[in-house]
Amino acid sequence: MARQAVPALNKVSLEIPAGTMTALVGPSGSGKSTLLHLIAGLESVDSGELDVLGRSVHTCGQRELAALRLREIGFVYQDFSLLTDLTLAENARLPLEGAGMARKQAHEAACAAMARVGLAGLEERFPAEVSGGQQQRASIARAIVGERKLVLADEPTGSLDSRTGAEIMDILGGLRNDGVTVVLSTHNTANLAYADQIAELRDGALVSVSARTGSGVSG
Repeated sequence: MARQAVPALNKVSLEIPAGTMTALVGPSGSGKSTLLHLIAGLESVDSGELDVLGRSVHTCGQRELAALRLREIGFVYQDFSLLTDLTLAENARLPLEGAGMARKQAHEAACAAMARVGLAGLEERFPAEVSGGQQQRASIARAIVGERKLVLADEPTGSLDSRTGAEIMDILGGLRNDGVTVVLSTHNTANLAYADQIAELRDGALVSVSARTGSGVSG
């Protein structure tokens, strides 16, 4: 019996204004992570159109998508995804070195990004030597190094306690206030206070989009 393809997302139409924060909500398996991966070019669009930062991602080749991720799009993972045998600064500068930047210049940019997220002085620490919250800050530093235009975060506070999670959201809110577009998936309703708009997904479909007023909490 032939296997039948089941679409992870179906007829999702969503506009994300530049310089805003959009929160993706919905139960597990609703398509939040898939949507983030599509925006990042980590998964392919089978049908429809997807424009990211002025580029038609659905028609981009793998080399162009890789360059886009290295230079303009940052991704923050729930499990931090830091390389344990590299220092925090070495982790943070990886995208720039991957894009061909000289190591010294990349290191300077990485240190600046770490200072921006409150990690000044911890550049030579290894992931195992710092707390979970500091590891997530380092993950955010890697995502913003080189002045990225778009930061995607998949459950960025999911493995953190409430206080540390709020600190991480303060950082993401501050990025948005500085003009960076932020899109995150979350199960934590407290995080929604930071969002400009909330998009609810269910069974791969976009069921609602609501704008928030009075957002902009930042540290």
